Amino acid sequence: MNIWSVAKLFEGIRYTVLSKGFGYFDRLKDVDHSIFMAGTTYNVTEKGNQINTYQHWGTKYPLHVTVNIFYSGNSAFSFKIEVTEKQSGELLMSSALTFVYVDFRTRKPAQFPDWYFEAKKGKDFGPPMARLSSPKIPDTAFQFKTKCTYADIDFNGHVNQSIYVKWCTDAGTEAALNGHYKNFSHNIGKYPLKSLNLKYIGEGFVDEIFVINTWQDENDPLILHFGIMKNDKLTLVAKFTYWSAEIGARL
Repeated sequence: MNIWSVAKLFEGIRYTVLSKGFGYFDRLKDVDHSIFMAGTTYNVTEKGNQINTYQHWGTKYPLHVTVNIFYSGNSAFSFKIEVTEKQSGELLMSSALTFVYVDFRTRKPAQFPDWYFEAKKGKDFGPPMARLSSPKIPDTAFQFKTKCTYADIDFNGHVNQSIYVKWCTDAGTEAALNGHYKNFSHNIGKYPLKSLNLKYIGEGFVDEIFVINTWQDENDPLILHFGIMKNDKLTLVAKFTYWSAEIGARL
């Protein structure tokens, strides 16, 4: 399974439940408002890295999914998704996601409506999810340019969250093939992924040019950093952490 597939899998899971009223999405989403992703973390276990499409998807490999809201504030909420083997209950992948309630006219965060605060009274929530820090992009970072197309746009009218994962994977693979990383020399989607952290800062639209900067962590060679720029402004930061720099490694 490649990294983009992980992002699309969790996207499919969350909109299966959101469209049915989970988190009151059906009431929050209207002509003037929507929810934008602010940050997400994906974690893949050793067993999860053994999954491939041919052997494991479909009715021959049933999965069990749980979705739970663990934080709800004035204009944002977070929930966790866990994917396990249905038969054994063994954890394969998990994701924690934060969404912000947004005014469509201003494209800025808005406070939840009064009915939402009433609906969540008496419910017990934990602290907000920590956001990924924005590192300084080194001058030696590898750069990869791409242009947003219509196929990259989602129902909110901006670049879909999973597209940024794809762009990072494309940029990282180009960097690896050009010898920019130590140990990584092939498609970075083929190495066993441990975690993927993303922080969404700005929006992207059709025909805009994006520059994806990537570099290897100076202290941990199994960590790859990404900073996506648009018009010299940071739009997204991401951190890919791997179990190993060996394709098909036994974990």
